[in-house]
Amino acid sequence: MKAAIPRTHFSLWRSESLFNIDFAAYTLSHHSFPRHFHDHYVIELVVNGIDSFYCDGKNYAAKNDQLVLINPGEVHTGNTVSDIPLQYYSLYPDKKTLQQVAAFAGLSLPENFCFRQPLLDYSRLTEKFKRLFASFDSTNNLLEQQEHFFDCMYGLLQPGNSADQPSLLTCNKDSRVQLLIDFMYSHHKDDISLQQLADLARLNPFYLVRLFKKAIGISPYEYLLIVRVENAKRLLRKGFKVQDAATESGFYDASHFNRMFYKIAGTPPKFFRSSKSQYCTSFAG
Repeated sequence: MKAAIPRTHFSLWRSESLFNIDFAAYTLSHHSFPRHFHDHYVIELVVNGIDSFYCDGKNYAAKNDQLVLINPGEVHTGNTVSDIPLQYYSLYPDKKTLQQVAAFAGLSLPENFCFRQPLLDYSRLTEKFKRLFASFDSTNNLLEQQEHFFDCMYGLLQPGNSADQPSLLTCNKDSRVQLLIDFMYSHHKDDISLQQLADLARLNPFYLVRLFKKAIGISPYEYLLIVRVENAKRLLRKGFKVQDAATESGFYDASHFNRMFYKIAGTPPKFFRSSKSQYCTSFAG
């Protein structure tokens, strides 16, 4: 019996009038995202199926009308369940942007704001998010979209849905691990060796890998690849050609880049780039 073929259908857009935040709509079948992280928040509303995911050391199952909230840097996964297609809407503000949104909504967030729980079951709030995404499909009325957006964000960011301190992943990060992470961000284009990282952190190479995986949830090499993919996504959003974005991010093998990008983003880089261009035009205010 042949294994089911993973299928992905997605739309990605960015609205200049909504703080240049990226919005997306995904429909996935027989798809699995490996452990990875993002530099931005993930705010996801499941509208069909089940999103079975790992986050911060625990396993969760998000069902219809539940919100998934992932903080920057939190290692997580995402998986469809059986033959049921998974459909969800999502938006991806970074830390600075979320602070700006909160200020416009009359809220004050702590500097290291994070969501308290990765799974939120709050029907009144999910209805607000449904209206927001419906407004993208049915109209290009800027006022309506902005009203729905701020209604959603105020309901999400008000006290009770967040923690005043960073997540466990951020709070308990070993200084040596943080040193390695900073180095990988600064040198993601370079061919970094394990011995180079070991010398930097003054650790035995074998112990370094164990320490990093225990603190972060993935190996240093896996972390570096994700840093490169996240950088490539930023460049594609700016209009870089796929090959240029790959090279500038440290990928010199096109097939390897395409495989890694698909694993993390759920779509090939050329579709990610074309969708970005199309929907910037359609939904920009």
